[in-house]
Amino acid sequence: MTNDSPSRPGVTRRALLVGTGLSAGAAGALGGLLGGRLLDRPEEAGLSAATPPNGSMVVAEGATQAGVDRPAIAPGHAFLLIGDIDPQRAGATLATLGETILRLTRGEAPEITPDGPGDLTVTVGIGERVLAASRSPETAALVSLPDFVGDAELPAARRGGDLLINVNASDPSILEPVAAALTSALSDWQPRWNQYAFRGPSTDGVIRNPFGYHDGIIIPRSADELAENTWIADGPLAGGTICVLRRFRLDTSAFRALTAERRDAVIGRRQADGIPLSGGTRDSNIDLRAKTEAGDLMVPSDAHARAAHPSFTGSALMLRRSFSYHDSADDHGHVFISYQREVETFSRTQLRLDDVDAMSAFVTPTATAAFAILPGHSAASGLGAGLF
Repeated sequence: MTNDSPSRPGVTRRALLVGTGLSAGAAGALGGLLGGRLLDRPEEAGLSAATPPNGSMVVAEGATQAGVDRPAIAPGHAFLLIGDIDPQRAGATLATLGETILRLTRGEAPEITPDGPGDLTVTVGIGERVLAASRSPETAALVSLPDFVGDAELPAARRGGDLLINVNASDPSILEPVAAALTSALSDWQPRWNQYAFRGPSTDGVIRNPFGYHDGIIIPRSADELAENTWIADGPLAGGTICVLRRFRLDTSAFRALTAERRDAVIGRRQADGIPLSGGTRDSNIDLRAKTEAGDLMVPSDAHARAAHPSFTGSALMLRRSFSYHDSADDHGHVFISYQREVETFSRTQLRLDDVDAMSAFVTPTATAAFAILPGHSAASGLGAGLF
């Protein structure tokens, strides 16, 4: 889990200091993407012009899938399903899944969403085994993750998977029935694990993580930044992206037992306002060379923000849409979700965090996976049609 996304050489200072514009792919109450163009009227997609009380409707159809950068601010609740399917039947499975997603997000299933779908989004990704069985088996390498600290001890069911279904909505009551409708439509779905998760209110997409610190400060926001860092530009996955999914159990009690000064030093930012210990504003880039009058680094050598800094990793920006979870008194923490053009963007950062991050003392990985988020789909061009 990272508070400060890395950036590869070539990413502008403006990107590092956080762009202020919303993504061109963000769908509002009266617009969305359909076939790669911006809709002015929802009626063009068969949608009602009325805004439902549980969030503005998000058009599922488009050049990219909903739930990555549209809506611009992630809804407050998620239900993640990770499972296995028959790779040889993946084309038919994905086509059925895509048709079901369109029906649900258009409000054509009142028995499941009686008050309308609101801002419901469903994002689908496929794993290494399914990609290897596609018409482009070389794409399987795009989602290969190395073992990070603690991963080798994970049970097989918590490592990887064939299919990711990420259901997001402001209304938590629709998550389970929507998930049930999606999986019941799949004849060969074999669940591995699932997770209900939540996130607090955000300002410009920045939320508080379970440690109480700001998360998501530096991410790609503008259309140009998303094109450079998030979306795959060409090939069979053009319009898709790579999702890394990690579940961490957090020892929040031990972290809170630290002094306020030590907590800030572990993170490298002030808890109250998110300002880097090197100074500036919440959105300022961290000055790794800044020192106190005594000659000590203002951002400690093992601070999380320093460990994840782009000058060390040479990585691109990650679009993070992470959540918290609380399954029991002994099992609660952080569901890290990042989207990037290359899986190495995450891998390089996490490998460095494993080496020098002070926050790792309070973090235990409990699941790990990477998926290729498929390009967008429509009624005319089904989900995964370019691969199967």
